[in-house]
Amino acid sequence: MTDVLLCRKAALRIFEQTARKGQSLEDVFDVETHGFDSRDKAFIRMLTSTAFRRLGQIDDLLSKLLKKPLPPRAQKAKDILRLGITQLLFMETPAHAAVDTSVELARVTGEAFYVPLINALLRELTRHGNSLLKTQDAARLNTPSFLWNSWVNAYGEEKAHNIADAHLTEPSVDISVKENPTKWAEKLGGVLLPTGSVRLAPNSYIPELPGFQEGAWWVQDAAAALAVRLMGDVNGQKIADLCAAPGGKTAGLLVAGANVDAFDISEKRLERVRTNLSRLHLQARITALNANEIEGQAIYDKILIDAPCSATGTLRRHPDIVVHRTAQDIERLQVAQERLLKTAHRLLKPKGIVVYCTCSLQKEEGEDIIEKVRSLFDRVPITDSLLQPYLTPAGDIRTFPMNGTDGFFMAKLIKKGD
Repeated sequence: MTDVLLCRKAALRIFEQTARKGQSLEDVFDVETHGFDSRDKAFIRMLTSTAFRRLGQIDDLLSKLLKKPLPPRAQKAKDILRLGITQLLFMETPAHAAVDTSVELARVTGEAFYVPLINALLRELTRHGNSLLKTQDAARLNTPSFLWNSWVNAYGEEKAHNIADAHLTEPSVDISVKENPTKWAEKLGGVLLPTGSVRLAPNSYIPELPGFQEGAWWVQDAAAALAVRLMGDVNGQKIADLCAAPGGKTAGLLVAGANVDAFDISEKRLERVRTNLSRLHLQARITALNANEIEGQAIYDKILIDAPCSATGTLRRHPDIVVHRTAQDIERLQVAQERLLKTAHRLLKPKGIVVYCTCSLQKEEGEDIIEKVRSLFDRVPITDSLLQPYLTPAGDIRTFPMNGTDGFFMAKLIKKGD
C-alpha cells in the first residue's frame, strides 16, 4: 500500500472513531498517526479537521446528489465520500488524486460494492462542485441548530453568522512566553499581541520550532492567557488551579511567582500537565482529584477555575465538537460549574479572589452562572485598559472567534461573607 493511501486510510479510521465512538479528534489522531512523518501528519490533520469543519456542507451536497440516502451498512462508504469531497472542494488536492485515492480506499477497506457510486459522485463534483458551493450558506450549514439558535438569541443573527463563519478558518497558533516575548516574536516570525501573547502562522509544527524543547514558551490561545492576567499580582501567594489540564494557566501562574496547587479529576490529563511543566522547568503540586472533594476551608488567596464546559468557543481548533455536543450537555455542565464556584467559596480565604472562565460561547455557562452565585461573590469589574475590546457592560470578559481568539467568558469575583 502506498504512503498516499496509508494517509487516507489513517484519516478514515480517525474520522470513524471520532464521529461514532465519542472519542476526541485529538486523542484518536495521536494514536492513529504514530509512526507517520511530520508532513504526513500535517496532511492527515488537515483532512480530518476540515472534514468536521465542513461536515454540514458536505452532507448537504450528498443529500442533493444521492437519489436516495445510503443504507446504514454503507456508513464507511459514506465516510470515504466525505473525505473525498473534503479533498476535492476544500483542500488543494488535485481532482484526479481526490477521486482515484477515494476509489482505491473503498477497495482496500472492503467497500468495493460502492466504488462505482463513489467514482461517479466525485466526478460529478469535479464538474459542478464549486457552483453548488456558491448556493450554500456555509456558516449556517456547518453549525448544529441548537448552537445556532442559542447564538442568535444571545447575540443576534448577524453576530451569530459572524461567529459561525469564523469557525470555518484554520486558527493561528498563539504562544505564551516565559520572558522577553519581543525577542521570541522576532525569532519565530510571529506577531507580538498587545496582551503579551505571540501569534504564529496556522499549522506551525510546534515541536520543531526554536525554544519549544528548551521550555522557553508554551502553546496557549491569547484569550486563554488572559485568565492569569486577571488574577493580578500572585507573587508568593497560594493559588489553586481547580481544573488544571492541560496546564497552560498553571504555567502562567508559576511564571508569575505563585505557589500553585494544580487539581484535575483526570490522571491521564494530568500526565500532560506534568509533561508540559517538566519541559518548561516549572514545578507545581499536582493532584488527581475532583476539586469538590478538596478538604478544608479558607486555604487559598486566589483560585482559578477553568470550568468544564461545552467548549463551543474552541470550534476553530476542535471542529469535532459539532458531533459531540448536545443541548443536554450544556444543562448538565451548568450544574458542575455552579458547584465548583461553591467549592471555591469554601476554599478561599476571607476576601479571596476567584477568576472563573469557560471556553464557551454559551451565556448559560458564563453570565448566567455568575448570576446563580451572587449570594456568595461580588463581581469585580475588570478595568484593565488593554482588555477594553473584550469587556462586557457588567465588566466581565467575552471574546469571540471572529476577533482572532477562541471564544471565552471570564469573570473576576470576590468572596462574600467575611
